[in-house]
Amino acid sequence: MIRYATEPGSPVVEITLEGRLTDSDLRGAIERLQADVEENGKTRVLERIEHFSGMEPAALWTDIKLGMPLAQKITRAAVVADAAWIRRLTDIGRLLTRAEVKTFRPDELDDARTWINAD
Repeated sequence: MIRYATEPGSPVVEITLEGRLTDSDLRGAIERLQADVEENGKTRVLERIEHFSGMEPAALWTDIKLGMPLAQKITRAAVVADAAWIRRLTDIGRLLTRAEVKTFRPDELDDARTWINAD
């Protein structure tokens, strides 16, 4: 499941991913993010990953095909994850984007929000 939140006029998008990621959920989030990027230009993403249990194979392909090119348009990304392996994988993923990326533990959510909103 994906929850997507943003406030009007804000360049910050907060995406919460929980459980198993479906292709349908991912496509919906990518479409919304694309619209926000087109409207706001410099978009920042705070992604919360909680109790991640995998993704449908079709979602993986969608992420590669649609999500990766969109990631190039993000200026800053904060990833808050309960699993250490996700935080480590995010650190490696920095090589695939021009965005400034930082990882946080769930107990650092307030710090992540402060960082993503900082100028």
